[in-house]
Amino acid sequence: MKQFKGKKIRTKRIKIFLFFLVVAITFGFSLSYFSHLLQKEEVLEFLIESTLFSEKNIDKKKSTSLLDFLLDYTIGKKKDIDHYTLDDVMGNFMEDPTPEENKSEKPLVYIYSTHQGEGYGGGVLQEHDITPTVMMASFRLREELNKRGIPTIVETTSISDIINANGWGYTATYRVSRMLMEQAKEKNPSLTYFIDFHRDAIPYESSILRTDDKTYAKIMFVIGSDHENASSNIEFATLISDTLNQKVNGISRGLYYIGNREVNGVYNQDFSPKTLLFEVGANYNKISEVNNTVSVLADALKEIIG
Repeated sequence: MKQFKGKKIRTKRIKIFLFFLVVAITFGFSLSYFSHLLQKEEVLEFLIESTLFSEKNIDKKKSTSLLDFLLDYTIGKKKDIDHYTLDDVMGNFMEDPTPEENKSEKPLVYIYSTHQGEGYGGGVLQEHDITPTVMMASFRLREELNKRGIPTIVETTSISDIINANGWGYTATYRVSRMLMEQAKEKNPSLTYFIDFHRDAIPYESSILRTDDKTYAKIMFVIGSDHENASSNIEFATLISDTLNQKVNGISRGLYYIGNREVNGVYNQDFSPKTLLFEVGANYNKISEVNNTVSVLADALKEIIG
């Protein structure tokens, strides 16, 4: 009888132990998860206020924006936030390495980057403390277009400097790039094509195309549909996307539409019928992969622009 009673006590103790073990594991997981979220509060605010999620209402309260973003993010929107930092927008501005190439008399193409600090994987450049950015890729695209007889200039004014000088927030980036576009057009009436150069935030394997013994950074066209030029921009972006895929099948991820919801559905694309916003590669791409795509893109634009 005592032996049976002892077994019952041990069984009860094991059940109690397992119960508290489950509680401890659940508590630890919950604590880790919510701590992880709290550490990303700054990153979430950055994403909400500076990337493709908002800009329509610059004075909108952060709490409302945060709620909107979380609702969008949790139902499967495309942005991966793990790797973003505030420096993606406000830091790492890159000076023009060849300023003489930026002095075309009658430029046709204007390249700018609303988020000039968006970076790529450093690769071998990290050994020399160099972070490749969309600015570096923009300078390369200018070089390739100029070689093909398409006069091109790149916006070399630091957007972060303007924002800091005026005490504005991250949501002002598109407002500033719009000001610079208008200024460039006033100085260069010949400008016809306007390109906002970005990079995406997706896993590496989703951002690359391996073919013909080369690795390319895939390109995606972001279309803001809440303006009167939307149909013209869609037609133009579709033509470029199709031409790219004719040259290297699968290099373009196609068009991604944003509009009809409480986010920026314009992205300055109302400025002209030939205004593009595209994302070449993502944060893990090597600059060599981006350069491979830039060369194909220059060929496609040469074929279309003439």
